[in-house]
Amino acid sequence: MMHRPQLATATLTKLARTFDAYGRGGFYDAVAVRTGTVARRYLSLDQAMVMGALGNVIGDAVLRRSFCAGEVSRRVRPVIAPEVFEP
Repeated sequence: MMHRPQLATATLTKLARTFDAYGRGGFYDAVAVRTGTVARRYLSLDQAMVMGALGNVIGDAVLRRSFCAGEVSRRVRPVIAPEVFEP
């Protein structure tokens, strides 16, 4: 969402329409794309990721700025330092 908001919005819209993957509580947990099976359960983690992404776009990266600087950053970096992120 942050880097290509229009494409992300179009993808989410297509996901919701193609698989009926959006309900009263937001997006459902998972979609098996090959079969079209939708896990009609909500997970707060999923909702938080969507809301966080939207918040960053609408709020000019407010969450990103909050966690990438100051005391939060100093405390989190040593915890995630062992992680290796590969493309």
